Amino acid sequence: MIVRRSLQDGVVVLSLEGTDALDSACAAAFKHAAVDAIPAGGDMVVDLGTLEFVDSAGVGAFVGLYKAARAQGARLRFAGARPGVRSVLELIRLHRILEVSEEVAGAAHELRERRRMEREIN
Repeated sequence: MIVRRSLQDGVVVLSLEGTDALDSACAAAFKHAAVDAIPAGGDMVVDLGTLEFVDSAGVGAFVGLYKAARAQGARLRFAGARPGVRSVLELIRLHRILEVSEEVAGAAHELRERRRMEREIN
């Protein structure tokens, strides 16, 4: 598994390559790479589009990443979840805690706009 980091509209985007499952075999490596990529005080989108399956280890990695992002003052969104992954997130009601968007471009745009509006208010 490879975790790629790129920028889209000033937002860090992480994508996974080389696997269609986030399970006990690769969840810890994903979490480590993703936490290292968190931009302090910035915004990040995790592209889930390549994943067909996620187990409890993968869900734990999502939650750990979410907590780490919040601790660093970063905003995090997950995007592009396929039906199998989305159904797991909905089944355990995690979609109510994690922000999950339909597509990466929309998630990046929403994060950028939210940040811009906050700057205007302050």
